[in-house]
Amino acid sequence: MDFFNWLSPGPRFERTGADLADMVVADARIFTSDAARPRASAMAVRGGRIIYVGDDGGAAVHVGQDTRLIDGRKRVLTPGFIDNHCHVVWIGGMTAIMTPRLLEAANLEEMLEMVLDQSRANPDLPYVSGVGWRFEYAPGGAPDREVMDRVVKDRPVLLMSICGQCGWINTRAAELLEERNPQALGRLAPRLDASGACTGALDHFHSFSPLDFFSEEEIAPVFETAVPEAIAAVMDEAVSAGVTAMDDVQFYRPFVPYVIKYRESGIFDKVRLRGSLYVDPHDLEDEGRLRDDLAWWKDTAGESDERLTLGKSVKFYIDGTVGNRTSFFLEPYCDDPSYYGRPDWTQEDFDRVIEIADGMHLQTCTHAIGDAGIRRVIDSCERARGINGEWDSRHRLEHCEFPTPDDRERMARLGMHAAMQPTHSFGDEVVERFLGHERMQGWHPWRSLERAGVPLSFGSDWCNSPLNPFYGLLLATTRMNYKGKTDWAPEEKIAIENAVRHWTIDSARALKMEDDIGSLEVGKRADFVIWNTSPLKVNSWWFMLTHEMDLGKLEGFVDLTAVNGEVVYEKT
Repeated sequence: MDFFNWLSPGPRFERTGADLADMVVADARIFTSDAARPRASAMAVRGGRIIYVGDDGGAAVHVGQDTRLIDGRKRVLTPGFIDNHCHVVWIGGMTAIMTPRLLEAANLEEMLEMVLDQSRANPDLPYVSGVGWRFEYAPGGAPDREVMDRVVKDRPVLLMSICGQCGWINTRAAELLEERNPQALGRLAPRLDASGACTGALDHFHSFSPLDFFSEEEIAPVFETAVPEAIAAVMDEAVSAGVTAMDDVQFYRPFVPYVIKYRESGIFDKVRLRGSLYVDPHDLEDEGRLRDDLAWWKDTAGESDERLTLGKSVKFYIDGTVGNRTSFFLEPYCDDPSYYGRPDWTQEDFDRVIEIADGMHLQTCTHAIGDAGIRRVIDSCERARGINGEWDSRHRLEHCEFPTPDDRERMARLGMHAAMQPTHSFGDEVVERFLGHERMQGWHPWRSLERAGVPLSFGSDWCNSPLNPFYGLLLATTRMNYKGKTDWAPEEKIAIENAVRHWTIDSARALKMEDDIGSLEVGKRADFVIWNTSPLKVNSWWFMLTHEMDLGKLEGFVDLTAVNGEVVYEKT
């Protein structure tokens, strides 16, 4: 069956229009994410851009003999979803050499078996790696190199936690990292025992790059073939889930030439992608070199095209995560009244680096979870505005999980964006144990941020959460947590229409791309999704009673995804 000409029993057109389109969709339930025209039933596309949004009758003038006709069959059609914060290129590529299945493990034994399987299946890789281990599986809640030694002793093992912040390594990995690049190892913040040896935990594993520790000869074969293939697979996964644009928030400078090379091979042809350059706290130790790096990064904007955007934004971390007790709070952790977490930057240093980036008109995207960390970022951005003057900076707080009421108001006044990921609100017992039930009432305050007027956007933080937005939409609109309860600030749940807008037009604004994508309006790029199951019903009792809620079950809801008016995914 020719899907594009199948209009029975939907609306029929004479194909004699005078203002012809390349494609017309009719008889659909279109949610546009455009406040001026929120609903429609038909849309016409020419040259990759939308030329009409309205009712079916008005679409007739755009239908000719060669126009592709798509019968919406009363299905919901939305803009393509835009993921505001993910790691689909860097970590996506790294899945070529690490198993992303660790998050599926039900206990420590299952996780270790996966590590052993990965080691046996890839004897030629320079190290054994994986992503997704959970803190509750680590003995005593913290990585132990001796536990990993019992599984793999003769090869380095480097595993990333589900939160992406903490590394779990074995003794051989600790020895190799120290031998090859002690300075880079220091950036990973290894925990040391009384003898000065690494315990097996790296608190800043987000700074890990194999390019810092392994030679080109060791790593090049993987980067030439396996890495781009792995990235391409993630791009396919994205469009099959209705995600058409993504913000990969952490590129390393040595990796950028690979990204440009991969683009030339066509692996980004189905999507739109923006990348941010990672800046480590140690980079400020040589301010001249840092400025040179940022100037180089700005110059890479010349490599940008319609599908890949570079040189516009930079990534920082002000703190870590609750799971490894590195998030920075105004009040102490419950298990230690003297411990408030650990900021990655002093206020003075962060003031300086934000002043530099802001002065170069680079948008800053700062990982900030604890309320003290969030406040430190806001203070620095406000200071930079006073020094450099006001411009369309849209500086972002990534995750922004515990902003105080006062700081929500400051964010709104400064135009700072909260780039949040609803699946993080699912939580685990570790978070509540470290912070206490009362403090959890201030976690992910989406409704309060909306009321304060803070620009709010949504994404996944893949790969520690699915790219599929259905999971995040469900949690944002129900506040359900890992206990199956809604006892963490239930009043912060938001309307489903708002959640979809946060994942479409509001994410486009967070990426400074709202003039081209994010809503279905005349003149914008024709990035859209036709759903066989409506994302606008995900929080309904009907949906929850008729669908399994487990990870991996909310799949297959997309019939068609188009980018620039070209079909990039069609369900078979």
